[in-house]
Amino acid sequence: MPFIVKPLTRALLFTSALLATSASYAATQPGSVTAFTDTLTYDVFTVSSKGWRDPAFGDMGWTHKSDWGSFTAKKGQTVTITLISETAGIHPGISIWFRGKDDTAPNSYVVDHFYPQQANFTKFGATDESTGASIGDIVMRIQKFGYDLDGNTQHVKGINGKKDGVPGQLQMTFTASHTGSYMFVVGGFNPDATVDPTIKSFNIDTTVTVTTP
Repeated sequence: MPFIVKPLTRALLFTSALLATSASYAATQPGSVTAFTDTLTYDVFTVSSKGWRDPAFGDMGWTHKSDWGSFTAKKGQTVTITLISETAGIHPGISIWFRGKDDTAPNSYVVDHFYPQQANFTKFGATDESTGASIGDIVMRIQKFGYDLDGNTQHVKGINGKKDGVPGQLQMTFTASHTGSYMFVVGGFNPDATVDPTIKSFNIDTTVTVTTP
């Protein structure tokens, strides 16, 4: 009797293969990382419609089809990140990591060309993918993640779909658990059928505020 791999099993095997293979890949640099501060709280991110979670890529996020930001916060401060799509039918997703003292690599690097939306993102002894030069350890510990569920036809358990009554809008508010540097990624997830698939990138208005209660 032939062994048949069911669709879910295939997806799990593909994802496992990607995770295992990532150990041999060198670190990569996103096209840009916007450093948000007290005076720079707004930027327009450019993302693909499926950059945050793509079924064709084992449901992983695409590093270079997403956009990236960073900020610093002190333990106990309140962080609010607001994402608003400029295009109807685009549903933003976000993942936020903390990069602490054991993260010795420059914050311009991430582990690979794909990322897990809801897990730590770590590479010890990372090297630059172009030069092979050692850059240290990348240790990104997941803090928060979620995606816009309003009007979204996919409700995926475990990745924190959020409703606020406004399709295309997502707000993430949390209390900083550590003092130091944070990094986050934004991309689209499950665009509406009305979205033109030939369009490669879409704008997401991104606002980051860090306040002391």
